Amino acid sequence: MRFIHLADCHLATPFKFESDIGALIRDKSRESFQNIFNSNKDVDFALIAGDLFERNFVSSADFARIFDVFADFGKDIYYVTGNHDYFDDYNSIFLNNKPNNLHIFTEDKLSFFEKSGVRIYGLSYKDRINSYEFPYNIDLDPAYFNILLAHADIFPNPTSYLDLDPVRLRETGFSYVGLGHIHKHGRVDGCYYPGSIEPFSFKDTGDFGYILYDNGNISHIDSALMKFYKFDIYADDYENEDEIISYINNLLTDKINFVKINLKITEPIDSKKIRREINARSCEIVEIMTDNPSHIIDLYPDSLLSRFNEKLEGLDDEISKKALELGLDAILRTKR
Repeated sequence: MRFIHLADCHLATPFKFESDIGALIRDKSRESFQNIFNSNKDVDFALIAGDLFERNFVSSADFARIFDVFADFGKDIYYVTGNHDYFDDYNSIFLNNKPNNLHIFTEDKLSFFEKSGVRIYGLSYKDRINSYEFPYNIDLDPAYFNILLAHADIFPNPTSYLDLDPVRLRETGFSYVGLGHIHKHGRVDGCYYPGSIEPFSFKDTGDFGYILYDNGNISHIDSALMKFYKFDIYADDYENEDEIISYINNLLTDKINFVKINLKITEPIDSKKIRREINARSCEIVEIMTDNPSHIIDLYPDSLLSRFNEKLEGLDDEISKKALELGLDAILRTKR
């Protein structure tokens, strides 16, 4: 048995960038979504664990494109909604045009679809919050490969987004637990998060894509077209701008790159040259003069640097100033 598991596509989301960058991210997210289904037509089915789209911004044209992708995929697709894409009277009219291979969990309580020895259990959101009490005493039939599909958080941190207890989940005997909501991929207490299919901001660093289940082998596929990078560069560690450019470019991929650089300097530097020659669709540079420690301290709250500053805060003598300067330099070099 082979299936794919994806979540948190957030199609049609407006992004907080300049209009051309925001439009590019939206376009590439749609392209990435289509690529996943086009390249996996040999699997048995697909799972979507919520937040497929942004309900306040999705249009009829967006739904048409999504449904075309699903229809072309051809295989069964099982889909639970999340806190960003729940259906109600506002948007449920679009479901009249959905393809027959799209199976949506429309109830806000646990239910299942069954096909070829597999049962896919799921529950959807009807609002932005979900305080449903999960039925851990469920009696699963071991003759089936039982899958749980949900848009949920894992204990111990209580939220309003369907809290699940992984210990009790393990006791239910589900063969696979596929979740959405966390935009980073990973295995959390036996539950699998595919993460978002694409990164959307500088908070999203790392690999993005979907999960492939292949006869018991579970792997995360990095299918993202874009990648975001954040760099803390201490200019004094490099001979010149060319060394900085070479260092960063060697770390970039052949994806569409977005780069943000916190550039710590002690003297003027040609940041326009760096911005121009970095292999990125967008390169943002924030220059920070390290002879003014307050800029660095503000950049790293609740850190060793801020705690060091608290010890000297309010002391205006020359020894304290020099101690702060030397300490700042030592901590920055250690961080690098």
